[in-house]
Order: sequence, then C-alpha cells, then structure tokens
Amino acid sequence: MLKANPAVQPDLQWHTFDNFDALSTALSEQWLSLIQQASSGSSFALAGGSTPSPVYRKLDALLAQNKTPALCKLVATDERWVTDADAQSNEGLFRRCFEQSMDKGQTTLVSLKDAASTPEIATSAIHQRLQQQLPQAFDAVLIGMGADGHVASLFPGAPVQHDDLDCLAALHPQTRQCRMSLSLPRLVNTRRLWLVISGAEKRQVLENAADLPVAALVRAAGCTVDVFWCP
Repeated sequence: MLKANPAVQPDLQWHTFDNFDALSTALSEQWLSLIQQASSGSSFALAGGSTPSPVYRKLDALLAQNKTPALCKLVATDERWVTDADAQSNEGLFRRCFEQSMDKGQTTLVSLKDAASTPEIATSAIHQRLQQQLPQAFDAVLIGMGADGHVASLFPGAPVQHDDLDCLAALHPQTRQCRMSLSLPRLVNTRRLWLVISGAEKRQVLENAADLPVAALVRAAGCTVDVFWCP
C-alpha cells in the first residue's frame, strides 16, 4: 500500500493489483455497474494513451454481453489537434476500443475537436458543445498521470483553466504539439474520480506531487479519488 502525503493527497482511496490485467478487470466491472445503475444515461471523461486502453476494451466486451438501459456518453479528458486516423488521436483510440458498443448504440463520443485550424480558435465552440451535450456532472472521470505529474493536458507551470470555459487550448512543453483539454474545474465536476497509474516511478511522483497538476486535481476534487495502481 502506498504511503500518501496527507498534505498533498487528503482523500485518496488506494486499490492495489498484482498486474494491469487484474486492474483492468476490476475497474471495467465497477464501471459497468455504474452504467447499469444510471437508468437515464451516464457520462464519463476518459484519459487517452496506451495505459488505460485495456480497461476500455474490457468494458466494451462487457457492454456487448449486457443490455444497458440508456446511452453512455464519452469524452476525452484531452485530445491532440489531429485527425481521428492519426495514431496519436485519443478519440480515434476510443472509437477502436469501444467499437462494439458504439456499433450497438450503447456508447457515443462527444468530440473535443472541430474544423478550426487551431484549438485556440475552437475553444468557445467546444465549450458550447460540452455545455449542450454534457451539462451535468460526470458519473466518473478516468484519468492518468504523466511522469511529470501532468493530468489531461494540464502541464506543470501551464494554465489549468481559461476564463469560465469547460476547456482550454494547451501546448505540450517538449513537442509543442497543440491540444484541447478539459479544464481543471470541469474535470473535478464529477461524482467519481479514478486515477489509473502503474509502476514505481509514477508512484513516487504521486507521493511527492505537492506543486504538480495531479496534486491540484486531488485538492480540487469534491469526491474521494480512487487510485488504481499496479507495479
């Protein structure tokens, strides 16, 4: 069990697993239970990248075997300003991982992109889309953490929100890649917050994250943060 720093992580609930397959199975089953309980529909913000994709594939398989009562809306916590066909696109990843449930109309994706040339130009329009299609608190946010302590595309030393909008344009500090990210206030507007990490390096980052975006996320959360971790 990880020894948390109470000054940085005041309300963490740790779930430790021997490997990522066990983690994926447990989280996908908990997730399915939430969806089945939400008779009027549910909504989730999801981290991209290769780490959580096994969770998404397991949930997709579970949904294919079960009858869900209402539509489940998905949105990326952040997205690179590339087409879905690009290997780096989170939304493209979601379309592949949730192929069965999307084909059956069980899940749908709310995009963080439009035809604008840059995320800066699109910010107001994407905010309006989020307000219209996802006006309520998320049922859960599944978020990852980078080795530098960033969450979504909220990087150390960079803004975590833009005015009162639900999203903001972001720039990767090393690659200078343009992105759209949910803002910190929108990320914590959720009933549950699942932080999924693996490995000793990220464990140590979280232990010492006092001035990093992940610590700001935990401090701002209005709910217990469930940390799903494996070596």
